[in-house]
Amino acid sequence: MSGMSENKRQTFNSSSDLRLFLLGNIGCGKTSSANTILNQPSSRSADDPKSCNLREAFTDGRRVALVEAPRWYWAGEKVDDSVRKETEQAVALMEPGPHAVLLLIPVNQFTEMESRVPSELREMFGQEVLDHTLVLLTCGDYLMGKSVEEYLQKEDPGLRQMIKGCGGNFHVLNNRNPKDREQVRELLEKVSNAEYKQLEFASTLLDI
Repeated sequence: MSGMSENKRQTFNSSSDLRLFLLGNIGCGKTSSANTILNQPSSRSADDPKSCNLREAFTDGRRVALVEAPRWYWAGEKVDDSVRKETEQAVALMEPGPHAVLLLIPVNQFTEMESRVPSELREMFGQEVLDHTLVLLTCGDYLMGKSVEEYLQKEDPGLRQMIKGCGGNFHVLNNRNPKDREQVRELLEKVSNAEYKQLEFASTLLDI
């Protein structure tokens, strides 16, 4: 596909402090989250649903590289084959591999479709991928003053189960307040705490 071939000509600086892979269903807020994390707007059109978006910036004391995976859409109960293939190719662009997968779930929008994502990840990359996955709850402003703990207690039990399956790793991001850099610093700190596993993670993902 033209979008993918264009991105293949781009490479990340392998010395980046953190390499992140953003993934989720349509409408999960990948580009907005990437803008917030990198503290800069994307120069790429958001209208292309399949091509991957590779970006890198120095933000909040770290050099961060990230890839926005293609939008996931489904053929019945499975991710469409073309999306699966391009997701695998997108991970391979992050040589020597991402430190973490950020699985984006909008607040108040957890559905059965979201609940299928972890099993699809396991099929693509093996069980180990969930050890390196953090559930990123986007649209944090929808909490409307509630704590994330209160929200999770009242949300679909499937979301709590998903977080548990990802080692209990989650974070809330409010993309309507990108000037709140503390939320980004906390996210990057959570991810960096698992950096020591990166090489094992990379070798697993790039063996495709």
